[in-house]
Parts: sequence; structure tokens; C-alpha cells
Amino acid sequence: MIKENTIMRVSRPTNNLDDISRMYQQGLGFNVLGHFENHNGFDGIILGHSNHPYHLEFTHHRGTKVAGAPTSDNLLIFYIDDASRLEEGV
Repeated sequence: MIKENTIMRVSRPTNNLDDISRMYQQGLGFNVLGHFENHNGFDGIILGHSNHPYHLEFTHHRGTKVAGAPTSDNLLIFYIDDASRLEEGV
């Protein structure tokens, strides 16, 4: 569920909604906060933690293929200060 106090959403296109969703859920413990199908030709999923004011949105435009990242430095970085939290899936 997306809360009203959300202050940031990062949206990125992908060709692999299922794979990227699974990666963030298993790797960082994110939850599915919302999803949509064929909204003006787009499918998407919104991931995050329900108690955090930010989330990620991944979209795919039906019938198209997303090009690769513009550079190898196209990164999304999470700072986790406790290695044991990373192992727990934060």
C-alpha cells in the first residue's frame, strides 16, 4: 500500500518485471506496494517498505524493448550500515 507521506519514487523501465521484482523482494526485503497492467500500454510494479517514505517503480511498455542503460555507471545504490541486516534482507 502506498502511503500519502511518500516523498520519492524512482521509476525505471525494464524488460523483466518479474525478475527485477523478485530480486528486490528477496535481496532487500521489499514488498509489492502496488502494480498495474496495461495502463496506457504500460505494465508496472511498485516496490518498497510500507513504513519508508520512498519506493521504486519498474515499468514496461507493451510491445517495446528497453535499450540498455546509457552507461555502465547507471546505478541505484543503497547504503546499509550493518552487514547482518543485509543478510536478513533488510
